[in-house]
Amino acid sequence: MTDCAMYNITFQGYHPSTICVVIDSLPASLELFKDVINSPLIQDSMNEFIEEFARADEIMPSDRTLGFVIINSNKKVISFSFSEIPGQIMNACEKPLSDLRNAGYEVEIDVNKISQ
Repeated sequence: MTDCAMYNITFQGYHPSTICVVIDSLPASLELFKDVINSPLIQDSMNEFIEEFARADEIMPSDRTLGFVIINSNKKVISFSFSEIPGQIMNACEKPLSDLRNAGYEVEIDVNKISQ
């Protein structure tokens, strides 16, 4: 079983398909996204982001989507919404989310349950 976060990104007219990021990679993906938003080569940076973090193996029936990260760069809004997230993952996400706030993004956090 693999737990995933689904990313839905709209960035300066570029809208890749929704990608699944393994939950353990969520903090690192948020950290790298800070670089993507500052890149002069948006499409290349987004492609690198997707190559680095999009799950490439086959999705299995036992896999779970724990939540969504929806990013709209035009509106400078990030919605971080999870029905459940491991506590250590949530703690590791706090710094990159704070950094994105400092970069001018409105960050909405909606977490139902933090698990061990």
